[in-house]
Amino acid sequence: MGGRIHGFLGGVLLTSALTYYTGQMFQRNQQFISHSLQQSNNIINNRILSDSEYRNTAIPNNHIVIKERSDFTETCKDIWNEEIIKMVNWVYGINWYKLGLKLDDEANKITDKIAEQLANKK
Repeated sequence: MGGRIHGFLGGVLLTSALTYYTGQMFQRNQQFISHSLQQSNNIINNRILSDSEYRNTAIPNNHIVIKERSDFTETCKDIWNEEIIKMVNWVYGINWYKLGLKLDDEANKITDKIAEQLANKK
């Protein structure tokens, strides 16, 4: 009779332990999923649908301000580099397609005028 009672109590203990650990696993999974959903909601509402997160964060000031130059040659190099950068930006700012169309149009007008003058001389 004692073996049956021990077997029954062992079965109750095993079933209770499995139930408890399964409940703990469900609770941890629920917390993880809840945290993930809150993060996703935060990303959607604050980053995708509006830019409130970016407006609230301060933009760091990474500008370096130097009040005096150590050498005259460094000042000349900086001025030279600034002029080169302006020139490159100007070249990149040209709309080459429109410029090509405009030049082609002007070339056609000039050749038409030359052809008319040659035709009138004969």
